[in-house]
Formats: sequence, C-alpha cells, structure tokens
Amino acid sequence: MRSASDSDKGEHRSVAVVGAGITGLVVAFELRRVGIDVTLYEASPHAGGNIRTTKDDGFLAEHGPNSFVTSAPVEALLAKLDLLDEVVEANPSANKRYVVRNGRLVPFPLSPSTLLRTKLFSFRAKLRVLLEPLVSRGASADDESIASFVRRRLGREVLDFAVDPFISGIFAGDPETLSMAHAFPRVHNLERTYGSISRGLMVQRRDAKRARASVRTNGTVVGSATPTISARLISFVDGMQTLPDALEASLTDTLRLGCPARLLHRDNARWVLEAGSDLDTRKQTVDAVVLAAPAHALAAMELPAELRRLAGGVERVEYPPVSALTLGFRRRDVAHPLDGFGMLIPAVERRNILGVLFSSSLFPARAAEAHVTVTCFVGGARHPALAREHTAALVQRVLPDLQALIGVRGEPVYVKHVFWPKAIPQYTVGYGAVKAAADAMELENPGLYLAGNYRNGVSVGDCVASGQQIAARVAVYLARAE
Repeated sequence: MRSASDSDKGEHRSVAVVGAGITGLVVAFELRRVGIDVTLYEASPHAGGNIRTTKDDGFLAEHGPNSFVTSAPVEALLAKLDLLDEVVEANPSANKRYVVRNGRLVPFPLSPSTLLRTKLFSFRAKLRVLLEPLVSRGASADDESIASFVRRRLGREVLDFAVDPFISGIFAGDPETLSMAHAFPRVHNLERTYGSISRGLMVQRRDAKRARASVRTNGTVVGSATPTISARLISFVDGMQTLPDALEASLTDTLRLGCPARLLHRDNARWVLEAGSDLDTRKQTVDAVVLAAPAHALAAMELPAELRRLAGGVERVEYPPVSALTLGFRRRDVAHPLDGFGMLIPAVERRNILGVLFSSSLFPARAAEAHVTVTCFVGGARHPALAREHTAALVQRVLPDLQALIGVRGEPVYVKHVFWPKAIPQYTVGYGAVKAAADAMELENPGLYLAGNYRNGVSVGDCVASGQQIAARVAVYLARAE
C-alpha cells in the first residue's frame, strides 16, 4: 500500500478490477494474458471469494462450492493454468441424487423410464408430467415465479418434491419469489420458443444429434463444426481452492489484498479509483474499471450522483444467509451407504437442513481412514435465522435430521462450520430491473463494467465464463480507444 498522498496515473491500456472472487480473478488473468496492465483490489485478506478449502486431521472441508461442471471455457482456463493434472472427476455414483419424501431417501428419476417407476411421485403426478406438452403457453409479458411456472406446467407435486429442493440446493432460495425467466432462462425459453418444455428438449436433442452426425463425413471434419466437449463434474486433488490459488499465483504483482475500493469517479475519458483505509489510500487513474465485487458492495463505495442513482437498482439484490457444516463420522456410525451426490430436502418435509452433500463419496481423500464426511447446508431463504446459530447449537440442530434420514449414530468426530451472512444472490421476480440498472451503468459510463454471480449465473462455471466475456469486452474497448 502507498501513502495517502501517492497517486498512480496508470499506464496506457490500464484496468482496475474490484473484487478478487473467481470472476474478478479470471478477468484480471485474461487481461494480463493479452498485455493489459491490471490492478486487482480485494477488500478481504484473501482471494477467491467463497471458494476456500480447509484440511485438518485427514478431513477436507469446502467453505463454499464443493464441485463444478466444466464447459469449453472452463477446460480452456484449466489448461492455461496447467491444472488439468490436478483435476479429479466425481465418483460415477454422484449421478444418483436423493430427495427426501415422507422421511425416506428416494433416488431422483433421471430418465423417462425411471420417471415411470419412481416412488418419488404419485401416478397422478407422473401423468401430469406426461401431459405437459398439452399445457398452454403462459403470457409472454409475465415475469413469472418458478413456483407459478412449475405448478402451471407440471403440477404441485413436482414443485414440492423436485423443483423446490433443487432450488434450495442451487440458490438456497424460495421458488415462490425467484423468477423463472432470470434464474432458469433456458427452461423459460423452451416454453417461449416451442410451447412446451418436453417438446423443446426433444427438438434440441434431435438438432444436437444431427449436428454431431454432420461434424464428420467419411472421417473428415466438415464446415466450421468442432467437436463438443463433454461436461464433467470435477474438483481438484487438494480441493476447490486450487483454482483461485492458481489464478492468484499468476497475479501476485497486481493483487492488492485487504484493500477495499472506496471511491470511483470519472476524470475526462479515464477513471479514478481510490482504495485502502483512511490512513493508507491508493489512488489510481485507469482506462477502464471492472466492478466484480458482490452487488451489495457498491453501497460502501463513494460514487458520483449519476452513478449512485443507477447503482441503487443493483444494490437491491438479496443475499440470504447460509451456514455450511461439514461433519466427519466413523463409517460404522452411518447406516446409509452414501452412494450418491447427496440428498435434498423439500420444504414440505419440515426439516432444519436444506440439503446434504455426501462429500467423501464424491471425491477421494475427503475423510480420514474409515471415516466419512457430509456437508449440511442450513438457512437460506427458508430458515435465515437458523443459519446464524453458533456452531454447537447448529450441530445439535442438524443431528436429529441426520439420525432420522441417513442413520447417523453418536456425535461427529470432526466439525467445520462456515457462516456466510450474504451467500447467494437471489434472482427474484422483477430481476429485470437489476439487470437493466447494470446495463445502464455500463451504457452511460464507457469503460465501466459490472460482473459477478448476480448478473450471469451463480455457478463456478458461470463465473468463469462471465469473467472471460468481460475481459474480452474490455480488451475490445481499449483497442478502440487507442
């Protein structure tokens, strides 16, 4: 850090990135790769946001995401960081996902044939799903809640025992308040485009099959088609923190930890950013600024009136609290085989836990010898007050659920509790106003960019892709400004 009197005018083609979560790290990494001068500011003492890993006494606990699904952008990033040898793919049994119904774990059906046989849904609910193509399309102007959309197209039972628990697993949110169009735009667009979810999926599968068939003719690649990359559910040998650590290592001379952004304003065609504490402030003049911190972080920044007016629309994003509780047990003290990804618990089951990951079944070396680990998630939009309980009380609150559902006996031999007061952004009904405010901030302020999981998806893969896209936009902007 520099003294309050110091000022850095910045080199030409210089960028300040605010927020060293996974999105901000990727933005800075990609800009550095094309020769752009970058400074990355992070308010906390560590980079990576909620992606952190703890290892103690043979147990590995993830503070945030436990895994993520790869894509072409993700695979490309892993190759650039030389991390492909560190990747571990999830156990094939992770494809099995349990949902609790009437106090019992029931495998979630993943195909039409298993849908017909499953005990998760009644005969009436199955028939309702099969008749989905006959349901009329909703009003195109409606910003409909997920709950309303699913009740209309698939029925109440599917909402209660399929969609509600998965919403808790992804957003820790409430399907009655989340927007279908913004939380799941692809599914929403199936109805808009094809009039039916199932009909749209069938058309897309047919088109994908035809595209794959046309890629090769007599063993030769034709046209501009390229082979598709199969998605993988992965983590790393030493846990998820491997990814932000690798990005941070490539940015050591540009990263400013414990240095919150305090003030931002325009100076003619450039931007002036002040960051740090009252006694130790750094002022930097740059060509572009990427705000990759959480939406609520904007409230702590001093902004010009015209920016503050628009930022208010972004700051309204809700983030419910969540506690992640990783518990280790002796293998013999857990009756269930833990043969899957985990279990999700519908709200109608009236349990304290939102869901449980079978962590030691997903990836190797997550538990000590002859032990298992499970990661429980508590709070969210369903039970926000429970997330704030201290560790001992939280353990005693989840143990009865674990005893009843997976046959846990006794106390855990390992406990790791991580509390996130603002966990996951909620794409609520009316979220279009948030996106419009973010778009307007960029449109009215050339060289300013907003990025993060409140804008283009909450998964790690979404954040990686978003960071890469923002970096590409910034590079084009700077090239045009020369």
